[in-house]
Amino acid sequence: MKQGELERLDRAIYPAPARKINFKRIACYALLAATVITLPGMASAERFFKLNNPGDLNFNQLLGINENKIIAGYFGDGTVIVNNGYVLVPNTHYSVENFAGTPPAGHTITQTQAIGINNNEVPIIVGFWQDQNGLQFGFEDIKGVFTTILDPNATAGSTNQNLLGVNILNKAAGFWLDSGGNEHGFIVNLASNPPQFTEIPPKLFNGAVATQASGISDNLIVCGFWADSAGNDHAFFGPLPGPFNSFEVNIKGVLAKSTQALGCSNNFIVGLFVDSKGATHGFLLDFKAFAQFDAPGSSQTPAFGVAGTIINGVNDKGDIVGFFSDGTHVNGFVQFVTPVGPQ
Repeated sequence: MKQGELERLDRAIYPAPARKINFKRIACYALLAATVITLPGMASAERFFKLNNPGDLNFNQLLGINENKIIAGYFGDGTVIVNNGYVLVPNTHYSVENFAGTPPAGHTITQTQAIGINNNEVPIIVGFWQDQNGLQFGFEDIKGVFTTILDPNATAGSTNQNLLGVNILNKAAGFWLDSGGNEHGFIVNLASNPPQFTEIPPKLFNGAVATQASGISDNLIVCGFWADSAGNDHAFFGPLPGPFNSFEVNIKGVLAKSTQALGCSNNFIVGLFVDSKGATHGFLLDFKAFAQFDAPGSSQTPAFGVAGTIINGVNDKGDIVGFFSDGTHVNGFVQFVTPVGPQ
């Protein structure tokens, strides 16, 4: 997104500067309650918005949101319509966020996803671009200038790298994919030259074959998930560089079959869980209790391979973004914790 355009939208709609909340709940890590809470304003017309880019009304995913309610996402399922990253100031101010610049030699940019956005006055956006051979490369965008970010610790035969979240200190979470198709999480300091990587390998978790670092808060709390040999996912969080605490969503005493932490702020962790019946739901954890969230109109009937509701991003206020299947389309959504003004 071009700097002038982003700053104009930001000043016009959300003039307050981004703020950083000092969050200290480390002592609560072992006290994750098995209580269901209700998200503020759940299903309220004043707070919930289905938002689809007119570039493709059939497939949208909203993936990151910052304190100024600026959202990163993309449209296009990647097959019928290619992935096209964008930045959104709700509810109709869309800006194209596709890779601008010269890719590495031998590569042509075919698809882009904008995934994470931080709380800087001019936000850094991270995501990945894909080339003509289907290979994926992480990127950061600063003031409209894109830089490809690759982890030099990736093993030979690594096929894909993604950046998924970024904090105010310009530290980003992501993963690389080995030749066997297993993910290996990492945190990269984008402020260093060259970027410095901290690995979060599967060996940190008993029984893990893969790890994904999904997000990192301004207070350096990392969230993500690891996969076991049976294909089940287990969420984790903890301070960089560890130790990390694994957890499963627990609704009324019933543990989820699979849990993925997909985003975190100073106050919340969000993601998806699969219940005992195989249904997919979004969740929000405030380090005290879990909240299940199903977007109004969501369906467990898959559309473009997506079923149910997934929450992918959250800010310190508890505003959430994600996407859901309505049985035919995949729709982006945002849920604000307080009513918003005229859209």
